[in-house]
This record gives sequence, C-alpha cells and structure tokens, in this order.
Amino acid sequence: MATDPSPAQTPIRANSRRSISSNSIHSVDVETPPVRFPTPIVYREIKHFKKWVSWLIPIFVVANTIMLIITMYDNNCPKNSVSCIADFLGRFSFQPFKENPLLGPSETLQKMRALDVDKVVHGDQGWRLITCNWLHGGVLHLLANMLSLLVI
Repeated sequence: MATDPSPAQTPIRANSRRSISSNSIHSVDVETPPVRFPTPIVYREIKHFKKWVSWLIPIFVVANTIMLIITMYDNNCPKNSVSCIADFLGRFSFQPFKENPLLGPSETLQKMRALDVDKVVHGDQGWRLITCNWLHGGVLHLLANMLSLLVI
C-alpha cells in the first residue's frame, strides 16, 4: 500500500488562468444559441361592415352628361353658326374654337339658365344658383368635373 496514497494525503493541483498581478478576463468557449430576430407583426384590416358603394356619384355623372346632351341639342350649331366642329354630329356638333374652346355650346347656356350674377342679384332669379351646377361649358369642362367627382 505504499504505492497507493490515501485521499487525505493526495495533493490537489488547480490550474488557474488568472495571474496574481492582473485582473484580466479570459474568454471561455461556450456555445451560444443562434440569434433569432422577432417575426414581423402583420396588421390586417378588420372589416366590420359590408363594403359600401356610393350610388349618388354615378347618378350625378349621368345627370350632368344628359344635361350636356340636352344643351348641345338646343344649341343646334349648324343652324346658328357658319362653321362647326364635327359636322357629322348634326345638331350635336360643337361651336368653333373661337367661340368656345371647351367643345360645347356658346349662347345656349344663358338660355338654359346659366349663372348670371346681375340676374341673380338685381333680377330676383336666385334659382340660377342651382341650375348652373348642372350646366357645363363643353365636353372638356364636363370631363374635368366628372373625373374630379369620381376621384374624390
């Protein structure tokens, strides 16, 4: 038993990486889990109501278009003017660009109760404030107004 020392007599030797005079920290090989990025939050639209479709705007577009057709019919360019644009349309042809650059009637708007400030103020024709909303100076004026109405 001389070769087998007793556990109480066995010297324990510990290896330390720290030196006595420095306070340095040594890296340790430890497996770290991979970094996981948080999943993005997806926001969904919550629809509580049935999709609403406006019926009033298309009615305005149709009413304004009908009023322009009536105005062009009443204008009768071939009878009232020497030269007309799009003569093949007959009564519905447009006034020359010198008279109306918007491709529409010329004098007919006043007959159809267009806005005239003097007649509204001094002539007691306040209803012209309503009727002028349905009259347009021509096809280009109608297109600009109806596109803006549909977009907004």
